Amino acid sequence: MDYQNELNSKQYEAVTTSNQYVRVVAGAGSGKTRVLTYRIAYLMDQLGVYQNNILAFTFTNKVAQEMQNRVIKLIGEDLPYLKIKTFHSFSAYFLRLEINNLGFPSSFTILDEDDSNRIIKDICASLGYSKKDEMIKFAYNFINKYKLKEQYPDDIDQTKLYNQNDKECLKIYRLYEEQKNKMYALDFDDLLLYTLYILKSFPKIREKWQNKFLHILVDEFQDTNDTEFKLISLLMKEDTSLYVVGDPDQTIYTWRGANQNIILDLEKRYPNIETIILNENYRSTQKILNSANNLIEHNRFRIKKELYTKSLSGDAVICKGFLSNVYEAQYVVKEILRLRNSKRYSYKDFVLLYRSNYVSLDFEKELISNHIPYRIFGGLKFYQRKEIKDVIAYLRVIVNPKDDSAFERIINAPKRGIGEISIAKLKNEAEEANLSLYEYVNAVNFENSKLSSKVINLLKTMVTRLNILKDDLEKNEEAYATLIDNAIRDFNYYSELEKLDDGEDRIENIRALFQDMRQFLRRNPDSKFSDYLQESALLSSQDEIVDGDNVTLMTVHTAKGLEYPVVFVVRFNDSIFPHIRSVSEGGYQAMEEERRLAYVAFTRAKERLYVTFSNGYSFTTRSDLIPSRFINEAKITISNEPIKRIMTFNEQDNIYYVDDYSYQRKQKNNNLNKSEVVKEQIIETNNIIWHVGDRLQHKTFGYGTVKNVEPDGIICIDFDDHGEKFIVGNHRFLSKVEPS
Repeated sequence: MDYQNELNSKQYEAVTTSNQYVRVVAGAGSGKTRVLTYRIAYLMDQLGVYQNNILAFTFTNKVAQEMQNRVIKLIGEDLPYLKIKTFHSFSAYFLRLEINNLGFPSSFTILDEDDSNRIIKDICASLGYSKKDEMIKFAYNFINKYKLKEQYPDDIDQTKLYNQNDKECLKIYRLYEEQKNKMYALDFDDLLLYTLYILKSFPKIREKWQNKFLHILVDEFQDTNDTEFKLISLLMKEDTSLYVVGDPDQTIYTWRGANQNIILDLEKRYPNIETIILNENYRSTQKILNSANNLIEHNRFRIKKELYTKSLSGDAVICKGFLSNVYEAQYVVKEILRLRNSKRYSYKDFVLLYRSNYVSLDFEKELISNHIPYRIFGGLKFYQRKEIKDVIAYLRVIVNPKDDSAFERIINAPKRGIGEISIAKLKNEAEEANLSLYEYVNAVNFENSKLSSKVINLLKTMVTRLNILKDDLEKNEEAYATLIDNAIRDFNYYSELEKLDDGEDRIENIRALFQDMRQFLRRNPDSKFSDYLQESALLSSQDEIVDGDNVTLMTVHTAKGLEYPVVFVVRFNDSIFPHIRSVSEGGYQAMEEERRLAYVAFTRAKERLYVTFSNGYSFTTRSDLIPSRFINEAKITISNEPIKRIMTFNEQDNIYYVDDYSYQRKQKNNNLNKSEVVKEQIIETNNIIWHVGDRLQHKTFGYGTVKNVEPDGIICIDFDDHGEKFIVGNHRFLSKVEPS
């Protein structure tokens, strides 16, 4: 392999360095993944390191698989013992081998966010809360907060919990842990925390794993959190080599624990560390890079670098503003059609990036109306769809009979007519018998049960079929996708789906799941279906991105690490991007992260970058939108004329008309006070014009007073007996009460 000719000078330096500790600061599009894969190949090919002595951490499972394939191609042989994993998938692998030391079976279940929420909801319901009570959200956030601090209930100092909600959340947290332990289940945070605990508490186990991995490499190191870095440190001994690749300018996950200071201050921990900067970009044109460089230069906390490219200068960044959200969406879609009609681009070459998911609606509507195929990523994941979770729940119960969360899910999937009262009785009886739900139904004769004979028969039939499936899988695991498909059919699950309007789509999703199982089996011929369950539980939203000729819509967070020929960064408005809540809560540090997020968005573009904003109205901030301050910081020129709002004044009615809105000037002592302008919307239906202060009557809510009038005809009403409500101004139940 000719490393020198296949890499540029800085990449070659980074791949071949002999330093024990190396920090590669790799700018966007500078060949970060290339350097990391060549480094792994170099260790084996040139330095004679065995594949099983190398451990590499990546950000997503998809990147891990791609990197593994690239290294195999470079080396020219299969590498079954090379470990390239995410932190969570490595921890799951570690725990399958070592969790027995904690009295846990290796067949433990991995709970996703939805599973955890379900358990918390059930706990809250048992404490008397409704399943929609805010306490559920408080408890979930409380648990996440303390797990991020690596604290379980017994680690929390109760004397420092001054808020009554926090005290209640601690109680829920304790019950949550008890429930998980009974089920032999771990949530995502547990994977890392249990791994840390074992490595800290069992010196011989720690020494065994430290001797196993002589070289540890980390991708996207800027997004490493404190817990992950502790894991890396525990796997290292004095002669372990650490090689990290990342870009502090792309740290965009501090809200979920990423600590930028780890990469910035690494030389304090390893004084002899070598830092190599990759700043030659192979993705974007120079004009796109200029905008990105100008923008990120405003951040203080970074390792200074400036991206450049030897390729063409390219087209100027196009930035346009629009009078409304709809006009912005119409422009973006027209540009997509224009560029596609030029025969240079396919739909898959376009991506729309936005700060928050809710922004997508206007663009989706416009794409639909123009019959343009599109796909949204970062919304509801494939493995979060109900039918997929139902099927996987069946498998989870078979793998782990103590998984009550999964068993409860399949009791009525398909519907068996077993009501909530019967389920509550079942749970109580199983708890009294100190058995899981599956074990209880499977083993107990129900002589003293309070359940009806009908419910008992339904449960027994379900468990009998599960036992048959379990036996079949143990006899013939290589055909597990087909066996499970047949079992789901026997459970009449498909029959129930066929009755739904979108039933065929749901069945297609399940078929895609089984196809994915078969592909997994081909990639991993020695695997069991329990291995597939683990992989599916650890997938991220980016792992689900597949090729297809569709326009792509996603948040900037989801777009991390991706690239597209044409990028539209849309709704680039202050309060949206940068996000008003993020900045108000996090101050300057949060503003730097918002700027890094915009930098990531810009550097996804290979050939063309569009930045668009709206001058419409925001229901989030309840104000007119203004362009993002980042436009000026990036030195991007707005290419259309500044939007001028048309204002006229009707002397007779005392009303300003501005575009589609009216502004009525209040009168004080019969004199016009020009400094006070109240925004109002003219409702044309039924010739009603609402003013702030108008009295009205609603058929259901009675009398009220108009407090505010929003665009699109929404009025805020303070009802005398029902409080504040937002209602469409031309609603048929509303009538104006004229002053007597």
